[in-house]
Amino acid sequence: MERDERDDRDERARATKRLIWGTFLIALGSVFLLDHLHLVDLPSIWDLWPAIFVVITVSHIAEGRLGSALTSLLLGAWFFACQFRWHGLRYDNSWPLVLIAVGAGIVVRELRGERRRRLWGGFER
Repeated sequence: MERDERDDRDERARATKRLIWGTFLIALGSVFLLDHLHLVDLPSIWDLWPAIFVVITVSHIAEGRLGSALTSLLLGAWFFACQFRWHGLRYDNSWPLVLIAVGAGIVVRELRGERRRRLWGGFER
């Protein structure tokens, strides 16, 4: 019975993840359409690429993986900060922040007892 419950929980998490990604694509397409119609003025799409980390963060939160969510949120913030040179941050002068972000995620995952995700073929990640 425990395996059935785990399978149901995993399927709900996958369905939630699909809803999040679908909503993201709808929003992204809508923003591009508004830009194309000159109703909004967007910066270059290449400047906004770190926004993908927002979607990844929401997806991790929906799965209850707060350690992974923290890592992706901090990495996304770092990429944005470097992309827009917030407080003078650049990739070459702020890379230690990546170590802090990854370390914070590892600590939160361990403190919360988050289980490792299974990859294809039964390997753990």
